[in-house]
Amino acid sequence: VEPVVRQINTRSTNFKVERKQFPLVPCEAMTIYKSQGGTYKKVVVNPKKGMTRSELYVSCSRATKSIGLYLIGDFVPPKPPEPKDAGAMMFKNMRSERMLKFSLEFPEESQEERFFVMFHNVQSLNKHIFDVRSDKTFLSASMISLVETWTKPSDSLEIEGFKIIHRRNCNDIRKPFGQITYLKNDFEI
Repeated sequence: VEPVVRQINTRSTNFKVERKQFPLVPCEAMTIYKSQGGTYKKVVVNPKKGMTRSELYVSCSRATKSIGLYLIGDFVPPKPPEPKDAGAMMFKNMRSERMLKFSLEFPEESQEERFFVMFHNVQSLNKHIFDVRSDKTFLSASMISLVETWTKPSDSLEIEGFKIIHRRNCNDIRKPFGQITYLKNDFEI
């Protein structure tokens, strides 16, 4: 759905006509609720008066990118939530009583003796094996588990200081499949 803008100039008069057109894909009964769970490259939303917060959220969040979201008409913000609204109460509770302490700890910086597991969707281990072999965070982990390895049984995937304890490869064709798990040599199964 691409908007089309045309300007029409006539020789006899001094006026311009500008038309914004949204070519639409025909569909039957595509309500906001029916679109829930789907994503679309282009979405046109007409936020009407009386639209609830949840309807506005669902309708606007269907677009995969903000550049593909078109709001037409006058934007009328929904009413604020009631004080006893379950969502509002939950956020109030989280702000006052259940504050999360942000703590980011990298295994290579830790002084404690812990068992660290590194899990990563590598999307082709052959393309990224050098990255894994030279990344301090990966190498300081106790266990490395990689998925979507796209590997074949003939691929050499050793990492110094680790042993392979599980490997599942693609059979004939490399595809988004596969898993490999390494365990640091210091540990036993």
